[in-house]
Amino acid sequence: MRSATANTVFSLLVYFLLIHHVAFSLAYNKNDVNDSIYDDCNMIIWRIGAIINPTTRVGKEQKIAMEMAVDDFNAQNSKCSQLGFNFAYYSHGPAASLATYLANKKQVHAILGPLTHQEAAVFSDFDDEAYKGIPIISLSPAATYSTILLTELPSLIQMSYDVKSQMQCFAALIGHFKWRKVIALYEISNSFSNLDFGLITHLSDSLKLVDSSIEYHLAFPPLFSVSNAKSFIQEELENLRIKNAKVFVVAQCSLHFGLVLFEVATEMGMMGKDYVWIVSDNMASLLDSVEPSVLLNMQGVIGFKANVNEKTESFREFNVKFRRKYRSEYPEEEEGYPSPSAYALKAYDATWATAKAMEKLSRSDSSELVKNILLSDFEGLSGKVSFKNGMLYQKPTFRIINVIGKSYREVSFWSPEFGFSEDLVEYNGMKLKIGNGLEGDLGSILWPGGKQTVPKGWTIGGLEKPLRIGVPARGAFNQFVKVKFNQERNETLIDGFSVHVFEAAVRQLPYYLPYVLVPFYGNYDEMVEGVSNKVCTCMTLT
Repeated sequence: MRSATANTVFSLLVYFLLIHHVAFSLAYNKNDVNDSIYDDCNMIIWRIGAIINPTTRVGKEQKIAMEMAVDDFNAQNSKCSQLGFNFAYYSHGPAASLATYLANKKQVHAILGPLTHQEAAVFSDFDDEAYKGIPIISLSPAATYSTILLTELPSLIQMSYDVKSQMQCFAALIGHFKWRKVIALYEISNSFSNLDFGLITHLSDSLKLVDSSIEYHLAFPPLFSVSNAKSFIQEELENLRIKNAKVFVVAQCSLHFGLVLFEVATEMGMMGKDYVWIVSDNMASLLDSVEPSVLLNMQGVIGFKANVNEKTESFREFNVKFRRKYRSEYPEEEEGYPSPSAYALKAYDATWATAKAMEKLSRSDSSELVKNILLSDFEGLSGKVSFKNGMLYQKPTFRIINVIGKSYREVSFWSPEFGFSEDLVEYNGMKLKIGNGLEGDLGSILWPGGKQTVPKGWTIGGLEKPLRIGVPARGAFNQFVKVKFNQERNETLIDGFSVHVFEAAVRQLPYYLPYVLVPFYGNYDEMVEGVSNKVCTCMTLT
């Protein structure tokens, strides 16, 4: 019995030793495989530096999107190449010094941020060879092109469309409604770049093509540099409200500036009938992120924002993850956590393009990295990502929006190739227009003051200075002009064929003409004398 028991124990011992040996052998072989993988590749840790403003909605969205891109890349990539991120934060002012910090202290291989070409030039002018030629991927809202820029700053890659596209969209809207004069406003960016001052030139050139022009333009300093922003804006708007043109084009501004601007304009009565306000992509694309009650100050505003295909599976997955991450990092933000803006999508695509370009390199080489980024060709979250002349190659399509109530409504699409369209469909990878050209392709719009009639966009004589039209009260031909006083209603009624002709002519004017009919009880000579004495205008109805 003892012998059988001993044999059983021995057998079990041999069995467990055998299992242990096999397991050890498998583990050893697995480590051998891993070691061979690491022997076959040089482990590279790529570092991307990012400059963001964490106090703004744009900065918060960009940070989250960049982190998501890095996580997605590292999850898909082998252990031979991994991506790390270093952030540098600013609230205002030039970002060139932060780029130097990232390159010098953090030794990053590429830099993403809102750097303009002036700031990129300052960064590139430093003599330190360690970071000369490092690619700078600019996330500025709009790009600018010049042959000098391509020659002197080959490492600058603009992850945005040519600013001319936005100015052309402004002009298309203005030409569609046949407004002949506009007032252009813009907020100077933190960097005081040449792009700021070139906005008006590009806008003016685009307006000439639709027989319109800029009556007056005004540059506002960055909001952070003004001690009392509301008072400052109010003072400037006081000077603008007496101008004849009532079409205001906000060519460039931060979200914060735009919200203060429209708050003041509402208080001053400049959001009523006869006024027109148009905002560009850099504000319109962020309206989803503001409190609905704030939009009550923007009733009737029209604007345009870059079109994003939100029906793709990749966008839907990104949207869910983005909103979850945003809610986790910024729980104090407004409820609802809207979908990511175009700023977030471009930040993700820029990070992804940089990471994929790094993946193709076996060692750090700035010039080769720049070339690889510029050779990017993929369908990103923000659209097609490919470059020409250092900026996004594909021309944008904008959604035309109209602020109504506590939200906005999309009324049309616009692109440089097709003009206005009521809808866009995809057919064999090509965008086809549904509509019949420029005319009639804009849906109904609710204008400031709650009117659906298109504002004239122009007044004669400025604020509250109606044209005084003299009407002979004792004329011999009542069928032409008839003046009668209604005692019950205590008002003077002026009617007749000449009055009807005048009113019909005024309705055909391409601008709003305020006027008042003034009964004149003297003879014709006295009325003419009244004109010279400015009792009434030189126009008379007889």
